[in-house]
Amino acid sequence: MYGQSTKALRSAFHPDADPESLQALREAFLASRRDYSTRTLAMCAEMAPDETRKAIGNGLRDVLRAAPDGEDALYIDPVFSTWVHFFNRAVSRRNEDEVRFHCARLDEVIGRVKQRLSGREPLYIAGTQIAVQQEDVDPYIMAATPPSYDFAGQKAGTPEQTGPGHPLALQQELLGIAMDNIGKAWPELRAQIEDVVQIVGYLPDASFRSCSAARYAGVIYLGNMDERLLDVEESIVHEAGHQVLYRVGELVELVKPGTSQKADFTLPWSGSRRDLFGFLHAFYIYTLLTKYFWHRAAVNERERRDCVRRAALIQIGNRRAIPMLLQASDLSAQGRQLVEVLAEDMTRLEAELEAALDEAPPRNG
Repeated sequence: MYGQSTKALRSAFHPDADPESLQALREAFLASRRDYSTRTLAMCAEMAPDETRKAIGNGLRDVLRAAPDGEDALYIDPVFSTWVHFFNRAVSRRNEDEVRFHCARLDEVIGRVKQRLSGREPLYIAGTQIAVQQEDVDPYIMAATPPSYDFAGQKAGTPEQTGPGHPLALQQELLGIAMDNIGKAWPELRAQIEDVVQIVGYLPDASFRSCSAARYAGVIYLGNMDERLLDVEESIVHEAGHQVLYRVGELVELVKPGTSQKADFTLPWSGSRRDLFGFLHAFYIYTLLTKYFWHRAAVNERERRDCVRRAALIQIGNRRAIPMLLQASDLSAQGRQLVEVLAEDMTRLEAELEAALDEAPPRNG
């Protein structure tokens, strides 16, 4: 964890939260990343030879000049922050060979970050700075990804030649359309996605529909299981929601220290089992998806009925999850506040969903 804040904000940090709490989260997150990264770079500089130190310094200045958001773009960059994690893990282990290895790779890491931030990657989601990758996923991200996905098992060759699925360029186009749909339905959500997601990895041979993890925050992976554009939208929103909660989790505990990691909770949406932390994450995501489908229903008459029913179905699980979570004594103050605020949001939405179900027209054809 990069840093901790003792203040529990009364906010869900969804895009419909008050702007003050969203800005407070972003500022605290950036300050934590900035402090941790600066200390890490200082440690690396002490160990690097003069020429390496000079190259690193020049590279950093180039990145900061090229990035639209200046230094903050570097500190939240998933490749750089993953390098920071690996470097500090080696320091904590007192493994001098590993420390020197990562220090020697910093110049290369900065160069790859600069290339993506300056718009020179082959593919980006249209209208965004979110890179779309497959076989060009950064080595540090690849190293952090298992057990989510094992890149070592990926076949060699071009994206058009490997595994199932469609070409990467088509995936880029689909993601662009999906992001446009998200923006039309809920502009604030699209803006939040662009803030918290830097890379989308397309892994058509993966065993999952979508995936992300705190250890490579800023990266989301999509498999090849979505059957409609609406499904692609759902996968993007789902994983972007996790990214927001990862940021909260870097600043403050969501469950109390020492909380059991046994899968003692059955998720009411799927029947899968999770520990308390995983249950809280799932609740956070499913409440976000309930809101998204409600927004989506309001802007697309053709898909309104489907979106309302998807929202209402998820809401059945939300209703069951709320008392289960509120009775969990191992939620932290921030975790409990998240549940309480989201419970209030779902209560307000409940009547609207029920009325929409009653009014939904029959399917044409």
